[in-house]
Amino acid sequence: MAHQLRTVELDFVDKAPHRFVFEASVPASQESVFGAISDDPSTWTWWPGHEGGAYETPAPHGVGSRREMHMGESQYRETILAWDEPTRWAYRVDESADSLIDALVEEWVVEGDGERSTVRWTFAVEPGPDMEAAIPAAKTMIADMFDQAMANLGARLSGARG
Repeated sequence: MAHQLRTVELDFVDKAPHRFVFEASVPASQESVFGAISDDPSTWTWWPGHEGGAYETPAPHGVGSRREMHMGESQYRETILAWDEPTRWAYRVDESADSLIDALVEEWVVEGDGERSTVRWTFAVEPGPDMEAAIPAAKTMIADMFDQAMANLGARLSGARG
């Protein structure tokens, strides 16, 4: 991968220059939703544009584990920063195939209520100079992707039950 991102820690979620928070309801238990998010990255077929992924570090996975993801034509290497099963999971992007972002942390919080869960996804980003002007449009695009991903995940998990 060509671009090394700045190493940031979990507190970047609150300190990032741009912080987008999205929320959706998913018709599945907290444990099921958390498992689908934190499990094998190759199973992220519910995320639009997913082309593949894998943990690079051996199981069991947790804080410090590394994974790679392929989204469309983009590739990323990430380090897990939080793994508080079944409520909170977060990672930092360490490397990217492009130079659009300088730092990025994504935090997933799952709150359960029986067979329904609320997923809150925080996308904390420091864009590169070429990306700063596109942030408003990027926020809309990212929101649309999240909405589609949560609809896909809900359909997948509710289909798995029935």
